[in-house]
Amino acid sequence: MAGPVGIDHRRDLTLDDIVAVAEGALVTLGEETRELLDNRRADVEAYIAATAEPAYGFNRGFGSNVADRVAAEDLGPLQENLIRSHAACVGPPAPRPVVRATMLLRAKSLAQGYSGVRACVVEQLVQALNRGVTPLVPSLGSVSASGDLAPLSHVALTLIGEGEAFFGDETDPIPAGEALARAEMTPLTLGMKEGLALNNGVQYSTALAALATHGMYRLLATQTVATALAAQVMLGADTPFRQDLHRLRQHQGSREVARAVLRLMDGSRLREAHRPHDIDGEIQDPYNLRCAAQILGPCLELVWRAQRTIEIEAKSVTDNPILLMAGKDSHIAPDSEFFGKYVEVVSGGHFHGMPVAVDVYGLIQAAAIQARLSNTRAQRYVDAQRNKGLGPQLKWPGPPPPEALGGPDPAARAEIERQQAQSSALMLAEYTSAGLVNWIWGQAMPSHLFSLSTDSGQEDHVSMAANVALRAYEMLPRLAEVQAAELALAAQAAALRKEMSAIPSRAAEGGWHPLAPEERRLSEVSEAALEVIGRHFAPVTVDRPLGPDLARLGRAILDGEIVAAIEAHSDAFRDFAPERI
Repeated sequence: MAGPVGIDHRRDLTLDDIVAVAEGALVTLGEETRELLDNRRADVEAYIAATAEPAYGFNRGFGSNVADRVAAEDLGPLQENLIRSHAACVGPPAPRPVVRATMLLRAKSLAQGYSGVRACVVEQLVQALNRGVTPLVPSLGSVSASGDLAPLSHVALTLIGEGEAFFGDETDPIPAGEALARAEMTPLTLGMKEGLALNNGVQYSTALAALATHGMYRLLATQTVATALAAQVMLGADTPFRQDLHRLRQHQGSREVARAVLRLMDGSRLREAHRPHDIDGEIQDPYNLRCAAQILGPCLELVWRAQRTIEIEAKSVTDNPILLMAGKDSHIAPDSEFFGKYVEVVSGGHFHGMPVAVDVYGLIQAAAIQARLSNTRAQRYVDAQRNKGLGPQLKWPGPPPPEALGGPDPAARAEIERQQAQSSALMLAEYTSAGLVNWIWGQAMPSHLFSLSTDSGQEDHVSMAANVALRAYEMLPRLAEVQAAELALAAQAAALRKEMSAIPSRAAEGGWHPLAPEERRLSEVSEAALEVIGRHFAPVTVDRPLGPDLARLGRAILDGEIVAAIEAHSDAFRDFAPERI
């Protein structure tokens, strides 16, 4: 497990920090940050008590109730009622990593000292993370402006000892008060503005976006591996990935994908065996290979952009109102005892989720683009007219070449043909791919373009970022399964190439060019990827149910097993690194 992640008003969080805490890393809160929070809280409390001016969130109602004055003795109950009334999400619980990332991001925003909360509010979030108290947050019901009010209210509800929560690794929720007690924590008593500070912001959307971005890096890298495998087993060219070619069109994402494909293909004996034109006879590959860098490169750039937005959001103050310094732009007089302090209560719109919505939608675009690319290859793999001699549905052991090239005798050929006539082999892997691609496309609605007014029209343009981000997150396992179908087909094709003693050739006598066994191998790093694939999806020599193996391979892809195998042998993904942004 990663080391502790520090929350400090002077330190920014990275995507890696967010993922680490989501997956269980501990969190620390800096001592100077605690002091900053309590000092600013004392200043603003003194200012509001001295002036009795209207201060939204401190001594007034919320939303369309902004004009309602609230008595001093009711300010605490007002905050608790806000949390209770706004905890209105429905649907299945959000995954615990998402909730943990949400809590970290909310703690970081409050810890910067512009929200006017006491240090104990941030400390309650930190302790819940460290002691295994995870609020139960139903996944649906946020419009992401004024922030993710409902999901964040479910988080805050646990902090005050109400609602439900999970404790430790237990799978069933328990009353939040019981979870706090088991964690040796005391329910938080809210003061003025602290409930509003806890539920104003888009940390739920940002958490979903962060984890979706992290997963999309893995899937893009895996799709690049699939490209390199396809280029080899489908007897494609490596020339479309040349760096001198890509320098003529300055799209960084496409250059990095092309460079990675070349590294993954480096040393491929199969590629070298058919490189001469008088063997291959091909001038151009179909777009799913020839244009792969131009297709996947923009996807990589979309992921870079999403990460940049997430890391900006992670260092931002996103609630409302916000404390600003009483200075030259303030109505507070220079001779006031409060001049030069963070006491001016300013209403704004930093809780609006549109920046997150726009760029997390880019992840949905990236998923849909990759899915279709993968499916075009699945179609080609099973098509005997287009798969370079691998036969229909990649049936084992492939079409036997003529006897002159080491093929079987007529009796053996007849037996192979008899067995293959009974087989469907990997036909349905393509169907699975098509069904999943259609599902992904069906989830690609741009919700952020369809705003619905809320709160009696006070909130008349909302972002719907949570809906976009949730679908981006939920697409990850489906895209991994699309890739599983393609990689299963690629691995089957590679196994067939190794069984067959020749490859089809337009120039060779009889239409086949013989290959020695060592000429049928892919690059070393590609063979490492095939070894991982084979652990989850063995070659189909006789018909069997494909679903369990495809599901298992999809989980391995999502967990990063393919990428880890590549990184153990190659730096192919070095330039996919986030610092490229």
